[in-house]
Amino acid sequence: MNLKYVDYYKLKKDKKKVKDLYIDSFPEEERCPFSILLSKVRKNKGEFFAFYDEEKYVGLIYNIVYKDLVYIYYLAIDKESRNKGYGTRVLTDMKEMYKDKKIILMAETLDPDASNYAQRKTRNKFYLKNGFVNQGYIIEEFGVAYDMLGCSSTKVLKAEFKELIRNYFGNWFFNKIYVKNSNIEE
Repeated sequence: MNLKYVDYYKLKKDKKKVKDLYIDSFPEEERCPFSILLSKVRKNKGEFFAFYDEEKYVGLIYNIVYKDLVYIYYLAIDKESRNKGYGTRVLTDMKEMYKDKKIILMAETLDPDASNYAQRKTRNKFYLKNGFVNQGYIIEEFGVAYDMLGCSSTKVLKAEFKELIRNYFGNWFFNKIYVKNSNIEE
């Protein structure tokens, strides 16, 4: 397995595949509008990559990097490529690429009453297997509760995440929209 990461804006093909995978992989309430993701990349607020094994499109990753923190905002593997070690490889590559930074991501809280509880357990097990640990708090965004997971032995504080989100979205959106639709101020 030899993964190659290609910046979304440098893709010569597969932009539609990337967008379709994004839409298919994340429920609407968990998706940031695609146009906003792209605009943040153009403003150097986000990193958006398609990744390939040789010439085969495998998946996407979208990161927000701010100061010493890397937030894996979205990671998805193409249906045909799942359960083949690609997710583990991408996380390993991210840890190497950002070895001097703290890496975090969000996973839906393990709620036994959730309709996708089995999927949440599988996802959580995957992240734990790959060295991520619960940071000890839940971030609620737009009606969805997430556990903050990090792969660093250094704890990531909620205040650090808040600063990253404020920087990414800007003060207006953060204050007028995000704060009202999250528990970030609690």
